Amino acid sequence: MPMVVTTTLVNNAPNPRVNTYQPGMNVRLYVPRTYGMFQANGLVGTILSLVGNVFTLGLDSTQFDTFSVPITSVESPASLSSFGSKNLEFSNSTDQVAFQSLNNQGN
Repeated sequence: MPMVVTTTLVNNAPNPRVNTYQPGMNVRLYVPRTYGMFQANGLVGTILSLVGNVFTLGLDSTQFDTFSVPITSVESPASLSSFGSKNLEFSNSTDQVAFQSLNNQGN
């Protein structure tokens, strides 16, 4: 069963952007212990689909602890970031993160 991740997009730019991730990109999860679901920390998953700020990743989290945002403030928030050589840099001219297939087969 794929993992579903809902993010809070924070963008203080004058022209806020929607997330720039695309299906097929790899992302790495950062989950501090205080959030639970520490089993996901450091895992890399492929984005299967995304709608707005909801990502479906090719990771099975059914046996993981429950994720919950701590009541007290923490040093670092849980987050995800692009990972791997197929994820290229953000383009200011197109507002997109470019995707490149290394072998024309999606990886």
